[in-house]
Amino acid sequence: MNLLSFVLLAALGGFIRYTMEYYFPAVGPSAFPRATLIVNIAGAFLLGLVLALPGESQVILGIGFCGALTTFSGVSLQLHRRLTSKAYRAALNYTVALLAGGLCAAGAGIIIGRIIFS
Repeated sequence: MNLLSFVLLAALGGFIRYTMEYYFPAVGPSAFPRATLIVNIAGAFLLGLVLALPGESQVILGIGFCGALTTFSGVSLQLHRRLTSKAYRAALNYTVALLAGGLCAAGAGIIIGRIIFS
């Protein structure tokens, strides 16, 4: 049952990420990659919540769902595109938004998760 839950949640996370990229594509080398930013910040928040859950739930939801939802490779690709096209300001804005948003979202998720699940 746990393996099935893991696989189904990973499929759901991957589907949500794909859907976001499909409906909100970053068009052009300096366009802001909002879909990748949104899924990564949402994933950071959800992972913060998941950290308050007991044992195996952390693995199933954290690695399965959040791991499939978020994407380091997508972030790397978006940054690479901006840097190779010399859109340095767009690359910097994206990096700062991603890091600040992700850290704030993860912190908020941890705090809210402790309140809800403790």
